[in-house]
This record gives sequence, structure tokens and C-alpha cells, in this order.
Amino acid sequence: MTAIARLEVTPLSDDSMTKEIVQALEALDQKGLTYEMTPTGTVIEADSADEAFEAAKTAHRAIDGKRVITEVEVDDQRDRSQDIGDRIAAVENELGRPPRSS
Repeated sequence: MTAIARLEVTPLSDDSMTKEIVQALEALDQKGLTYEMTPTGTVIEADSADEAFEAAKTAHRAIDGKRVITEVEVDDQRDRSQDIGDRIAAVENELGRPPRSS
């Protein structure tokens, strides 16, 4: 079984969030999970939903600051394995090109 999660950790501050985002990603590195950062969040690949939720908690706690908002969405695929690229590849195959515009 595999869980894919979309994680958004938002430190509330008046300054750039770059330093805090790096802290969250370094925390995910420590967990040893596969992830991919996007402009609006991070997609995580985990062995289970529990592991995905634990990763979200780890990233949330890694942020220094007075206020942090974390959103997590977990797709817990219990009957088969999946990875981050599966969904993109399926759409790309049907579309006949990469799913992006330039």
C-alpha cells in the first residue's frame, strides 16, 4: 500500500518564508521520504497514511516561528502501490504531452 500526500506548511510572518520552508524540507529529508516541492506545496510519497501524517507533523514542528498553518491531504491507496509520477504519467499518456503550458 502507498499513500501520497499533499502538504502545505505556511509560516505566518511579514518576511520571506524561504528559511522556514527549508526547515520543513530538511525535516522531511530526515524522515527519508520521497517528496517533490511545487510552487504551492509539497507532495510526499509514504508507505502508509500514518507515515504521511507523521511526516506532516514533522514538517509542521520544524518551523521556527510564532504561528504556522499546515494543511495535509492524504490519498491512502490501500489496494495497490503508487508513486508520485503515476498520476502525472497517466494524464500525460492520455493528453499525449506533458501536462503543462508554456
